[in-house]
Amino acid sequence: MLPICYRIRDESLLNLRKTSTQAVGINLLSVVAGTVVGTWVAIPPTQDKQEIYSIQPILVGVSIGELVGLTLALVVIWFTREDV
Repeated sequence: MLPICYRIRDESLLNLRKTSTQAVGINLLSVVAGTVVGTWVAIPPTQDKQEIYSIQPILVGVSIGELVGLTLALVVIWFTREDV
C-alpha cells in the first residue's frame, strides 16, 4: 500500500510541476508581448528618429501583458488541476 501512495503522490507532484511550468511560461510570454507592443506604440516603426518621448505606453503594455498573462495562467491552473 505504501509504494502505491508514494507513486500517486509523485504523479500528482509531477502534474502540478507541469501545470505551473505552463502557467509561468504563458505569463512570461504575455509580459514579453506586452513589452513589445508597448515599445511599438511608443516608437512607431515609421518614425524617423528613434526617440522615446514618454515611457507610459511601454509601462501600459507591460501591465496589460502582465494582467493577461496572470489571467491565462490562472485559467491553465484551474482547468488542468485534478481533484484529489
